[in-house]
Amino acid sequence: MTPLPLRLSAWLYGASLRLLPRSFRSAFGADLATDFAALAAASHERRGVASVAWLTTRGVADVAWMALRERIGGDEGNLSGPWRTPRGRRARPGETTMQWLRDMRQAARALAARPGFTLAAVLTLGLGIGATVAIFAVVDAVLIRPLPYPESDRVVQIRHHAPGIELANLENSHGTVDLYRTRARSFSAVALVEGGSHNLTGAEVPARITALHVSPSFFDVLRTQPRLGRRFVEGEGARGGAAPAILMHGAWRTRFGAAPDVIGRTIELDGVTTEIVGVMPEGFAYGDQDAELLLAQAIDTTLGYTTFGRQGIARLAPGVTVAQAQAEVSRLQPLLSSLRPDDLPAEFMKNAGWSASVERLRDVQVRDVRSALWIVLGTVTFVLLIACANVANLFLVRAEGRQRETAIRAALGASGPRVAWSFLAESLLLGLAGGAAGTAVATVAVRALVAAGPAELPRLAEVSVDVRALLFALLLSVISGLLFGMLPLPRQLRTAAGALREARGDTGSRERHRMRHALIAAQVALALVLLTGSGLMLRSFQRLRSVDPGVRTDNVLTLGVSYGARGDAAAAARFYQQAIEQVQALPGVVSAAATNSLPISPDGINGGSFDIESMPREDEEIPPVAMWVAVTTGFFETLAMPVVRGRTLGAADDVPNANAVWVNEEFVRMHLPGRDPLRERVRIGGEDQPWRDIGGVVGDVRTFGLAEAVSPMVYVPAAISGGNLSIELMHLVVHTSVPPTSVLPSVRAAVARADGQVPLTTARTMTDVLRESIASTSFMMAVLGIAAVVALLLGAIGLYGVIAYVVAQRTRELGVRLALGAPPARVGRMVLGQGLAVVAVGAVIGLGGALALTRLMRGVLFEVPPFDPVTYAAVLLLLVAVSLLAAWLPARRAARIDVVAALHAD
Repeated sequence: MTPLPLRLSAWLYGASLRLLPRSFRSAFGADLATDFAALAAASHERRGVASVAWLTTRGVADVAWMALRERIGGDEGNLSGPWRTPRGRRARPGETTMQWLRDMRQAARALAARPGFTLAAVLTLGLGIGATVAIFAVVDAVLIRPLPYPESDRVVQIRHHAPGIELANLENSHGTVDLYRTRARSFSAVALVEGGSHNLTGAEVPARITALHVSPSFFDVLRTQPRLGRRFVEGEGARGGAAPAILMHGAWRTRFGAAPDVIGRTIELDGVTTEIVGVMPEGFAYGDQDAELLLAQAIDTTLGYTTFGRQGIARLAPGVTVAQAQAEVSRLQPLLSSLRPDDLPAEFMKNAGWSASVERLRDVQVRDVRSALWIVLGTVTFVLLIACANVANLFLVRAEGRQRETAIRAALGASGPRVAWSFLAESLLLGLAGGAAGTAVATVAVRALVAAGPAELPRLAEVSVDVRALLFALLLSVISGLLFGMLPLPRQLRTAAGALREARGDTGSRERHRMRHALIAAQVALALVLLTGSGLMLRSFQRLRSVDPGVRTDNVLTLGVSYGARGDAAAAARFYQQAIEQVQALPGVVSAAATNSLPISPDGINGGSFDIESMPREDEEIPPVAMWVAVTTGFFETLAMPVVRGRTLGAADDVPNANAVWVNEEFVRMHLPGRDPLRERVRIGGEDQPWRDIGGVVGDVRTFGLAEAVSPMVYVPAAISGGNLSIELMHLVVHTSVPPTSVLPSVRAAVARADGQVPLTTARTMTDVLRESIASTSFMMAVLGIAAVVALLLGAIGLYGVIAYVVAQRTRELGVRLALGAPPARVGRMVLGQGLAVVAVGAVIGLGGALALTRLMRGVLFEVPPFDPVTYAAVLLLLVAVSLLAAWLPARRAARIDVVAALHAD
């Protein structure tokens, strides 16, 4: 009879071969086990080994290799296939790859055999990876990816600053752009860009379209040429001359059906015939301007340095850095006063703190959102780390259940790297599966972000889950898999004897619990940081919502109406008054008025210096500055703006020969302290403008948004507007007694009755306007809030899982305690206390992290300090409450253990 050791050897060898693909097994016949028994016996006799200990020291794989060598005559070259390479032999080409593939297949089978564990791990990782990839796609498109121009990092924007007169950014005038293009050697090209809107008429439905007025050098700066037709040439777009147009690719498709013969056609812009000379390539855009066409604009040197508000962009000359260009532009600033002393006197520039800056165009465009996006990316990265910690805890528990398996593999000769790879194969598969799930989550999340993201987020249309995002997801998947897969390796790589001893029942070692507790403490710490950030944003949002905008927002409809540049201000004012009269006659309308700039959404607002008749100033003295808005009769009443002094704006004040304006309370506080404003006269728009009486003082309005300070305002009747105060585009404001949107069709029809050729633009309620003004804060609060809730839930689930597992492992010990007379309540408190001790450690660490990291949020908070004690106290109470619940459930189970069943448990 064959000895037992040899029968065991034959069985192990045959079992190992059955794990191989069928093609490899068939190459050696069906009687491998019998042959191996005989060959192994011969090998035993030659080596003087006749005990099963030889198997545990030499290893079944080496025995298999020796048996196969003897079977084929010792010629290793005749062997092929993914056989395990014995110690001391160099792996043949392809053997390692086949071994890896076989191990991955085995890992997949092992994961499939435990669907609960696998599904929990994949969903947890998918949530963390998906959120991170989604925000990375936004950050990549907005902050990292270069602008869609050749060598876009060499395109810069030149701006001016005058903090002494509270003008942080003055942009450029025709004169400054001309100065830089003729005097600055740091730039190879300088261009002027100015946004604007025009009435497109002649079609079936008139429309208001956005355009960019650009100088011909615009194409040199961006190094982009039209796809069809030609670019602008010097001299085109001069005052009094024709300004040809170049269509954006989107407008070419939607308005002209992508007709190839569009070049040479004409359109009507504000009643002026304009020729189309080109079409820009697909994907071309400038900043966040949703422009439909480019219009030629020549740089007019006769306009001097006083008409600021245009953008000046430039391309750096070869070899010139941004710092060198900055230095040269700074040196050129004194020329502004020496060349045109009447425009910018030297004393005025000194008192205004005049300066200029040169920055990369991309940096300027994303300045307002950079810090917020990095904060959001850091937030979701914390969620990913918490998810990895949760999966790592699951993996530790699974690894501990495989101690006996690991011990047997080590005893049979498996090397440390082979054992490590078996665990890493499973963790990598989990990571890749989590990455696949995360990619699906990211795709859905990105679509939601693009649809619901704040409008002021630049390049939002470019955000997508592209190849870069997919590669990032793959990288996260691999790193995550390695991260939680390596945690159990130190214990699994112990010696076979030590592993066997622990596998027999040493399940409560302190080292094992320390690792799990450390992971839970890390989750609690990260969750506390996220909860604190989310709490601060929530407090900011509450403060922002509590700010009084100064106007009525309920039951108010707004509608853009553009008379255009067809006549003078008096003709436009008459049309708007007729349209208002038509609207006021509609059922459900309480009152109506018009303004060129909506409160809280200051598109079209203008401003500048003004003079007070009773307070003359010297030429070098810095003039006071205010914003001015054109309004019609009934504006204050429609938006419920109180007139605190004087009279309201009446019909007699909205005629061309009227002579009164209205100011807000901030204007009086800042410029007329201690004076009676009703006895003062002001002049806005230059010395050629008349002095006007202050007819009344109205309440303050948050003109630039709820988070911005109140500005001094001058309200000018639309009929007497002129100069820099344009009323080409006005907004009807309609107070209704019914839902505002229900009267929109009749309001449109009423405006059409006043003039059917006037285009109508965006219709919104004032509630929508208010909501859009805080969209960025709402967006951040929502993202941080969702991340914090997910982090809190993952942390609570992890805490519950660890304590429940510990209770299950200590069932016998707890049963003994209860049998010896320990009160169940004391056992429950013991378990509860151990869990809360871990939470306390994590909370202390998280509190320190929150104090350090929330300082980075200072720029996105509103009237809430980063160290707000109310927020910290609320977050700690919430964390303790949730943790207490998560720890109490398994502690309650521990107190109710069946003593008899526990004592009989193995």
